[in-house]
Amino acid sequence: MKFKFSIKLATISLIGNIIIAIGVSTCRISQMGIDPFTSMTTGISSLLNIPLGVFQGSVNAILFLILILLSRSNLKYLNIGAIINMFLLGFFVQFFNNSSPDVIPFSLPMKFVVLAIGILFVTLGCSLYITSDLGTGCYDALSIYMADVMSPSYSVCRIMTDVVCVFIGFTTGGPLGIATIILMFGTGPLISTWNKLVSKPIVEKFA
Repeated sequence: MKFKFSIKLATISLIGNIIIAIGVSTCRISQMGIDPFTSMTTGISSLLNIPLGVFQGSVNAILFLILILLSRSNLKYLNIGAIINMFLLGFFVQFFNNSSPDVIPFSLPMKFVVLAIGILFVTLGCSLYITSDLGTGCYDALSIYMADVMSPSYSVCRIMTDVVCVFIGFTTGGPLGIATIILMFGTGPLISTWNKLVSKPIVEKFA
């Protein structure tokens, strides 16, 4: 299989993942929950006393094996962008979490402002790294594969996988809240919007 590579696109993918991590940490600071997948991995990693970066990378490796077993064509998702998302995103989140305070005494209106900023960062980061087209992280690739096989849109499939993560996050004590619900139902549509407005124009300009 031939893999394409571009330093400019790899940089966009890396920046996208860093933006995701900043967004997740910002959501956490709002004290209103985080995205479904990180909520799940945070809950389980805390129970097992395993660093988030290590655990999330392990989960992604398992998901990748599952995707390959489902279809060898899913190898197309493996590239530098996928590797960054699979094995570095968890450490980025861990870094920004450790670099920011656990609790800031925001007023309720300010919490919603911080929450909105976090959600916009998470979805913008996802859009950038996916649009760079240098591979797709396993969790995102799972929704894309489901959409290809089952016919519903990517947004619908993303909601389905997020619901599962929310359930596991709830049972394992992961941080859940309004942000989790918004991202569960809004990630797909928001990513699609960012693709059109920001990510595709950037990639077309710098590719």
